Amino acid sequence: MLNDKEFPSHRRSGWDKMGVIDWRIAHALALRPDRRVPVAAANVMSRLGNGPIYLPIVGAVIYFHPHEAATIILCAAASILLLHSVYPLVKRIAARPRPRDVAPHFADSIPPLDKYSFPSGHVMTLTAALTPIVHTAPRTWPLGVAVWAAMAWSRLATGDHYASDVAAGTLMGALVSGLLTYWIAS
Repeated sequence: MLNDKEFPSHRRSGWDKMGVIDWRIAHALALRPDRRVPVAAANVMSRLGNGPIYLPIVGAVIYFHPHEAATIILCAAASILLLHSVYPLVKRIAARPRPRDVAPHFADSIPPLDKYSFPSGHVMTLTAALTPIVHTAPRTWPLGVAVWAAMAWSRLATGDHYASDVAAGTLMGALVSGLLTYWIAS
């Protein structure tokens, strides 16, 4: 387990207090480069989060919930649009370096879409997309949680995010999408 002395002090930022705790989690979840199958799985999940994961989600919504599909898609799209209008600003203000940019403990992974770590855009967007589905079809929550967990794990395992980045992305996505879904779908 890392202590304060082992936290890469040469790369510390304003995130130091939370960073020491987050660093322990990031270090524990980091995939070693020789773990080829888990590294490949984490990279595939991360790539899916760049956009392709939403095609089967939309397809499943249309197929399994044709009468509510328009409302679900509207809620998810409006949430994602709203979130992505403020997300880049939050990233620039926070300016938190990614774990893999702080120390070389992580396996090679796909390049991130932006420079900073906080919050996780992949998890935020996926949470915003899944919230109206689970709201409208509550029995889908185990599948939603499983997909969310796979995305969260992939972002942590590749060193793209700290646990608090994933938590913040989840909270942002759930809050905005939950409020919009309640307002639009109710």
